[in-house]
Amino acid sequence: MPVTFKDISLKEYNNDNLKILGELRKELLQAPVEICIERAVLITDYMKNNPEEEKFPQLFRAKAVANYLKNKEVVFPDKSLLAGTTGSKFKSALLFPEFIGLTIWSELDTISKRKKNSQLLSKEDARKLNLDVYPYWIDRDVLSSTKKEFGEGTPIRLLEKLIFYLTGKGACISHTVPMFERVLSEGLDAIVAEANQKADEKGENEEFCKAVAVVSEGFLNYTARLSDAAYNRAKTETGIETKKRFMRMAEACQNVPAKPASNFYEAVTCVWLCLIAIHAENMNIAISPGRLDQILYPYYQKDIDEGVITIEDAFEIIGSLWVKLGDNVNLVPQVSEELFGGAGTAPAVTIGGVDKDGEDAVNDLTYIMLRVTELLKLREPNMNARFHYEKNEKRYRDRVAEVIASTKAVPAFYNDTSIVKTLKNQGISVEYARDYAIIGCVEYAVGGRSYDASSDLLLNLAAPLEMALYNGKRFKTGDEDFGAPKTGDASNFKSYEQFWNAFKEQLLWIIKQGITLSEQMAVIHQRRVPTPLLSALFDGPMKKGKDLVFGGAIYNSSGATHIGFADVVDSINAIKAIYDDKQYTMKELISAVRTDFKDNEKLRKYLTEVPLKYGTKVETDNGVSRELIKLLHETYQSYTNDRGGVYRSSFWSMTNHAGHGKMTHALPNGRKAGLPFASGITPVSNAAKSLTECFNAVAALDCDYMPGGIALNIKFTMLKNEDDAKRLGDFVEAYFINGGLQVQFNIMSRKMLEDARKNPDKYPDLLVRVSGYSAYFNDLSDSMKQELIDRTEYGINDGKAVL
Repeated sequence: MPVTFKDISLKEYNNDNLKILGELRKELLQAPVEICIERAVLITDYMKNNPEEEKFPQLFRAKAVANYLKNKEVVFPDKSLLAGTTGSKFKSALLFPEFIGLTIWSELDTISKRKKNSQLLSKEDARKLNLDVYPYWIDRDVLSSTKKEFGEGTPIRLLEKLIFYLTGKGACISHTVPMFERVLSEGLDAIVAEANQKADEKGENEEFCKAVAVVSEGFLNYTARLSDAAYNRAKTETGIETKKRFMRMAEACQNVPAKPASNFYEAVTCVWLCLIAIHAENMNIAISPGRLDQILYPYYQKDIDEGVITIEDAFEIIGSLWVKLGDNVNLVPQVSEELFGGAGTAPAVTIGGVDKDGEDAVNDLTYIMLRVTELLKLREPNMNARFHYEKNEKRYRDRVAEVIASTKAVPAFYNDTSIVKTLKNQGISVEYARDYAIIGCVEYAVGGRSYDASSDLLLNLAAPLEMALYNGKRFKTGDEDFGAPKTGDASNFKSYEQFWNAFKEQLLWIIKQGITLSEQMAVIHQRRVPTPLLSALFDGPMKKGKDLVFGGAIYNSSGATHIGFADVVDSINAIKAIYDDKQYTMKELISAVRTDFKDNEKLRKYLTEVPLKYGTKVETDNGVSRELIKLLHETYQSYTNDRGGVYRSSFWSMTNHAGHGKMTHALPNGRKAGLPFASGITPVSNAAKSLTECFNAVAALDCDYMPGGIALNIKFTMLKNEDDAKRLGDFVEAYFINGGLQVQFNIMSRKMLEDARKNPDKYPDLLVRVSGYSAYFNDLSDSMKQELIDRTEYGINDGKAVL
């Protein structure tokens, strides 16, 4: 795809001549978050009034979602060029009672008043939830249904303690990338016609096909009403430009998604409307738009060639989409806010890289999207730049680096060569592997062909470590017995190998519990929350006649990510040093850890300074990091999920490394109780004294053992000019040549972040990269802020750590 721009930075397009972008950004950032109960009320009402339909779960859910879409309020809350909203508010927190909506039941009177990240709920809406909605769902949400079906055994008990693992399945059907190409090229009418035809054949897939048709028709009803409402606004508005804006919306919604998109504006509108519909069915946690610069490019180029739009028009249309992607946030109960607050919905947009033939896919739209990202500096979408060091031009690499310097946080870089290799190793065809997109934080998907469920298990690796130290118990849970293996009193272990075997036994046991729970919840998904609309936007379900939750996608996998990787690796290396050096005994170590190193600073200093540290060459060659990565990979790959796919291990942590660190006692690496863990796959702060050593250590872990993705967080003090951006690009390219998968940056010093914590009003919308996604610094918990402050800083000139 030829790039026609002479100046790929597109600096001539700015906030002075693209004023609509600034206005949209200001509107979005200033809008309060309001809890929208409209969906919960309409879906609950339908289900309460039609109980006889419950024996046909796919059709029952389709009709309930269609009922919501047919009655969903049409609002135009902003000056956006795009019609449609996720909820009924300017910025909505939609409530999904079938998933985690009931978690705020005890907070209905307080959630509007909390100090940080309040979510506004009117007294009338609270009353409706309390009296009309929640009583129906009290034993019907996913978690309650799992307990009812499988009992409150060990897997549930561990989940409810929060400190062992979490599961995404209890909260959503998400973490995936749908396919928009068929809707764009054929229209939703074609999908409805196919579904009706297959339903008429009266085969075993009749219910699924009917469900697709029913929910799609509900979607089309909503877009038709959008068109009518926009047309009526066009008639009543007095301003010429406003009239034109509403008329354009009306005409687009009259055509898409029912019919094929005929131009760029309609194509972008269609993508946005499809996302609205998907969120009518599924909570928006990392449902990601995918490779938009590839999907939308043919429509853009056609309109540019024919003079239908200008470059300025394209900027405003893409900018409107970027802002729209932030019109919804997740409902967050108080405990989640305190431990993991600040997370967005993480809709990931992927740009650049290579095409299905392995050739350079960077195009003009890639650079427009980079410039829009640079101008808006928003949390959503989560921007990700693919880079193939042999196929993509260096000027593209350096332009991505410039945008990172400007935004201080986005995009993240992804290595096409390593990721394509990794996906091929997972059985994905090379053509599809080259077309990968990023899900949510950092996970890999083949848009619309692989249903990846990449957040099925979020495992705190400190749990099996402590259980190996304390004979199957965790420090925080005391003597409570969860049925874990009794691997013995670690203070009596005679060798490091004895401890490693105990750790391995505890790790395999807890993985088994987490996967058991994931599979139990999968059964509940099939019975209570199938997803026919999302299935209609995939390649596979219509051919197989199966919903995604039954294995309808071409490729099916589940994901398990890990929290505390670096701290646990360093802790195991410290235990090995205890046996090798013989300066201290295991009994002394365990006693010091139990007391949080009280009156034992000498031992703590030894643990922080002497043992091998992950992030260094000597640890790579002689430590435990590679062995642990391989063990996790092989363990997960031995499991088959309910849809016939395997589990993939990954290493990203959102804000969980701060929350889980807060709930975890002291560890053998010298880390004191309650402190945040290192994020994702990132070494512990100041372990790697140079960026090159850090990159080499992470790259040496072998990309094939991390098929679910990684989040490597690097902090630079400052990038001052184009030369600095090129140096960043050089660092990234060298890391990728060595096999690294991913890296993301914060361009900010410790001093700046400390000032932002003390003076939040000076930094109202400071964008930071957390562990896979972006957030506003002021929205984060205190422990997460501290973790960002404490991250190792590197100098751009020499790549050395700034201590």
